[in-house]
Amino acid sequence: MSKLSERRREIRAMNQQDAQHELSDLRRHLFELRLRKERGEVKNNREFSQVKADIARLMFHLSELRNAAALEAQGALDDAADADKEK
Repeated sequence: MSKLSERRREIRAMNQQDAQHELSDLRRHLFELRLRKERGEVKNNREFSQVKADIARLMFHLSELRNAAALEAQGALDDAADADKEK
């Protein structure tokens, strides 16, 4: 299995709190990479695109989690409204 598919699987397994924490860590890492680049200390420029791609994956996963929670809440509201109508 490739590292990419393994990373995708890890991200899909995260809950919202873990994903938020990982996102802030990756953003911090990207910031530190930019600082190191200015000082000429970066050896592997591919790391920038890899970190940016992970940030995008996490943001997408977080939006999916928020949408699922919103749909679940909407479904609960619809169920409650249906129960009130039956009374």
